[in-house]
Amino acid sequence: MVAEQGQREDFPAIRLKLQQVLEYVNNFLSAMAQKSEATQQTYKRTLREFLYFFTRDRRFFFRPRDVVRYRTYLVRIKRLKPASVATYMTALRRFCQFLVDQGVLVRNPARRVPGARRPQQHSRTFLTAAEIERLLASLEPSTLVDLRDRALVLMMLGCACSERELAVLDVADIRKQGRHWVVYVQGKGRKAKDEAIPIPPKVYEALQEYLKARGEVAPKEPLFLSHSPRSRGQRMSTRGIREVVNARLRESGIKGDRRLCLTPFSLRHTAGLLLAEGGASVEEIMQRMRIRWRPTALLYFRQRGKVGSGPELQQLVQLPP
Repeated sequence: MVAEQGQREDFPAIRLKLQQVLEYVNNFLSAMAQKSEATQQTYKRTLREFLYFFTRDRRFFFRPRDVVRYRTYLVRIKRLKPASVATYMTALRRFCQFLVDQGVLVRNPARRVPGARRPQQHSRTFLTAAEIERLLASLEPSTLVDLRDRALVLMMLGCACSERELAVLDVADIRKQGRHWVVYVQGKGRKAKDEAIPIPPKVYEALQEYLKARGEVAPKEPLFLSHSPRSRGQRMSTRGIREVVNARLRESGIKGDRRLCLTPFSLRHTAGLLLAEGGASVEEIMQRMRIRWRPTALLYFRQRGKVGSGPELQQLVQLPP
């Protein structure tokens, strides 16, 4: 169907040699230099696959039918999951738009070719109300490590922070903004900590208890310190945070048979559901969770009620009136 639409629009066949396409890809990647390192690597990886297909296909002339053929290759030959197909197709779509901007193409042949059907629910699971209570009960603070781990977990549940965001936080990133305390995080694809996320009172209280137990702290110190023998007193790494939270999930007994699908990132998904169950709008969820694609935020509304949170658990995400 898409190919037929493309033919009716009379996309001209653009015949480029491999060397020409390679040069355009390199120019495109250079133009992406202002993006984060992770984003640049994603473009390099996905366009490398396109170049392989271009070489083997030998009849990719930048028409919608050619784009459809590439998508079919990703699905049937590469056997990529829908989310991965969408990523590869986004990269090709933006590369083709770059070629349009450069005057190489008249129109973007990938613009009307969808990547893949988006999932109707998140691949990672979430915690129920009973499991959240069980996890928090297992984190009753008795040591500095307990205080740190409780603050980590509550930052994931109350601020929807990922391990990567938590790993780069400094003490100075927690600031007062108007009536609320906020934390400035470095969101996905960003190069700076320029997104202010409000901290619910329950989460802020846990952070303050942890910092108070550490004694005098300088603003430039890491917010979360490692206590492992090799890196004691240094900034926690993303891997270190993941290992700590996984250990707490196991020790609380809630991982069980969900060992592979219940991960630290599941706490972030739980935060989204808590927000939806608490009456947050789609726009509020997008802002609180750093989500830029509206359908992703809507997934939380489709699963609303599955956590079963009551007024007490809602305090984890609620802000002062």
